[in-house]
Amino acid sequence: FMADFNWYRSFVAVYRTGTTARAATVRYLTQPAISQHIAALEAELNVPLFRRTARRMEPTDDGKKLYSQVAQAVDDLELVGQRSRRGGEALPLFRLGTPLEYFAAVAFGQLAGAQLRLQIEFGTAEGLLAALERNELDLVIATQRLPLAAVEYSKLADEHFLLVGGALEQMPTHITVDDLGAVEGWLATCNWLSYSTELPIIRRFWQQTFMRRPHLQPRMIIPNLRLIAAAVEQGVGVSLLPEYLCRRSVAEGRLRVLWQPPVAVSNELWLAYRKIDHQSDLNQMVRGLLQAVAG
Repeated sequence: FMADFNWYRSFVAVYRTGTTARAATVRYLTQPAISQHIAALEAELNVPLFRRTARRMEPTDDGKKLYSQVAQAVDDLELVGQRSRRGGEALPLFRLGTPLEYFAAVAFGQLAGAQLRLQIEFGTAEGLLAALERNELDLVIATQRLPLAAVEYSKLADEHFLLVGGALEQMPTHITVDDLGAVEGWLATCNWLSYSTELPIIRRFWQQTFMRRPHLQPRMIIPNLRLIAAAVEQGVGVSLLPEYLCRRSVAEGRLRVLWQPPVAVSNELWLAYRKIDHQSDLNQMVRGLLQAVAG
């Protein structure tokens, strides 16, 4: 006999969510029903599709191969069924992990009009990429390119950072812009606002520009770049902020670019997705939208 389509639907749900409990929620079925579907499909195909662990269902090589073969077809047939039931167009769900600031300032405007149901998760690159590996996300905008066997990356954009202060902040007039020693000495006396205690971009800026590690005690640690920008505008201190985030404030005079180093500080942004989803129509569409707005 042929495998039931519902078995494949449950298989895809377990593959993407990682557990039969989450798959049951997604499919509006009971957990035993999902388990029965997986067991029946494994018996029909005569291969194990998942390794059962205490916390999750890990796909086997056969499971990964089957997913690459059937996931798109299952999604397409799901949409056909939803359209028939609703008498109109059904929007597919897409799960995106992203830094909050980049999404708010750049990506949201492009994706808001897309024919999608978007589920957004904010977090650090490490946390979001781990969720991607667990099939809890479909795509991640990552500030780091971590070496993960199941994940593929494509370049999204370069973040360029500006050294900014409030409208009244400025470099002392006796310091010339090409006197790196004097500039470093002045910057060391400034009140710095940082995203984290590790001073990620500040440390890179200091090492790239002055060839040494910074010895700074930040005035404030604020894990939100938009709030850092607001604090800098209020004269609390100085910081390094992405150009996309502070371009308007600089143009309107609420932020001032204090100094431009010989080599601009930048960071690469990547689109990360599971290799198995490389050819997914939906994944390709979202990647195209994000790359278009970044370009």
